[in-house]
Formats: sequence, C-alpha cells, structure tokens
Amino acid sequence: MPGQAVRHRPHHVRAACTTGERMTAIIIQLLIGGILLGGLYALIAFGLSLIYGVVRILNFAHGTLLAMAGIAASVMFAAWHLNPMLIGAILFPLAFGFGWLMYRYLLEPLKRRNPVQMTVGTVLVTVGLLLILSDLAALLAGPTSKNIPLEVSVFMVKGIIISTTDLAIFTGVVALTVALHLILTRTWFGRAVRAVTQDGVGARLCGVRAGTIHAATVGFGCAIVALAGVLYVLNFPVNPYDGFALTVKAFTIIILGGIGNLLGALLAGIFLGVAEALTGFFWTSQWAPGLSIILLLAILVVFPQGLLRRSGT
Repeated sequence: MPGQAVRHRPHHVRAACTTGERMTAIIIQLLIGGILLGGLYALIAFGLSLIYGVVRILNFAHGTLLAMAGIAASVMFAAWHLNPMLIGAILFPLAFGFGWLMYRYLLEPLKRRNPVQMTVGTVLVTVGLLLILSDLAALLAGPTSKNIPLEVSVFMVKGIIISTTDLAIFTGVVALTVALHLILTRTWFGRAVRAVTQDGVGARLCGVRAGTIHAATVGFGCAIVALAGVLYVLNFPVNPYDGFALTVKAFTIIILGGIGNLLGALLAGIFLGVAEALTGFFWTSQWAPGLSIILLLAILVVFPQGLLRRSGT
C-alpha cells in the first residue's frame, strides 16, 4: 500500500524529505516577505519617478519623507490609538501641502537659473532638507526605530505563515498602485501631467498652468510616499536616519523599471525586495541593505548613459 511504503521509509529518506519540505517552506516565506517589501519599495519609487518624470528634479529627501511619515504614524498610534487608515488620511494632505510649498518656495525659483545652477541648486536644497528633516524627526521622536505594534493574528497554509499585517500591506500596495494608475490615465490631472511633460509650450497655450501642475505633482509624489510610510511601519521599523538608504533604493528601482512606468517600477521593486530577503537569509543580513547600491553600480556600468535617459530628452 502506498501509505505503508511511506511509513516504512528509511530514517534518512524521511529526514531528507522533511528537510526539503522545510527548506521549501522557508523559501516561500522569504519570497512572500520579499514581495511585500518590494511592493513598499515600489510605492516609494512611484512618487520619485513621477516627480522626476514631470518636473525633472531628483528629490534626495524623498526617502526621508517616508521615514518622517512612518515616525509620525507610530507616534500618533501610540498617543491616540488611531486606525492606520485614518492616520494615512491625515498625513496625505499634510504631505501634499509640504510638497507643494517645497516646490513653490524652494525649487521653483531655481527653474529660472541656467541648467547647471538649477541642477546643483536642487541637489543642495533636497540634501539640505534630508538633513534638516532627519534631525527634526530625531529631536521630536528620538533616534530609535519606530513602528506600529498592531495585534497580529496569523494563519498557516502548508507550513507558510501569513499574518493579517501582511495581508493589510499587500492590499494597501495593490490599492494604491491601481488608484495611482487610474489617476494618471483617467483624470484631468493625469492628462495635464502628460501634456506638460510632452509639450510644455503647447500645454501653456492651451491654458494649462505648468507651474501649478509641477507643484501638484511634487505634492502628490510626497503624499504617495507618506502613505507608503504608514504601510511600511506596520511591519518594518524605521528611524529618522533611514531616509537616504530608502532614496537610493527608489533610484535603483526607477532605473530598473523606467521613468513613469508603474508596472516596471512594481516589478523592479519586487525584484529588489526578494533579492534582499534571499541575500539576508543565504548570505548575511549586513549585505542586504547594500544590495541596491551594488545593483545600481552594475546597471550604470552596463548602461553608461543610464536607463533614465529617454529619447528626445
């Protein structure tokens, strides 16, 4: 009988099967964690890609905004026990307003300079914001890592542990990705963004205010990363000085996936998240954060012009 054959397997055969099944479960568990982390990385990259694609500004403070939003979310949860969805609804307009003001008063004046001065100026402004915001967050909330300690229920499917937090993060990533796609393809704002990007002069002749669209784009990009920050601290701790590393990951993703390509950014983010998870398990966790730097350098060596370069730009 087949059942008897299994029960009377030699001990070393049963041990090998058990080890193999356990390793398979571990790999699947790592893949699930990597996909969730990669989806969050993709959300960070969406905002950065949108800002660069429309305004042509690389915001080095982008990852720090995620850290700020995550720390603010954890503080609000600890103080008032607010639902994370409500916290996101509060932070979204605040981050939008911050991005709008940042563009209007710090970045837009640089547009009137020559290209070299504008590029150097935007780097100095955004790096300065990175340092200021990091120190401000550390002053207000302390330098230690923060997260939202939700009560987590888990269930197991064939040895794979899945938590309600994982499902919440996955649902949030999918919902925000779909919402962003619909906003950019089905709304007036999306059409205006495409018009300003493709032909700024023509868009202005048609009555589109490029400055307003640019400010709204920066605000929207900051709002997206604030929501990503709320989702991030549901499962991963963040401290005020994690911002630059997160920005580098976002740079890597938009180079891999392409400027303005949501699907490409999502796939690149998942690839990076899975690669970090597998590197941390099979090699050492100390190398996992530096993997994005290695990938970025490797890509730029293979493609000297960079994948950010597009025809006609």
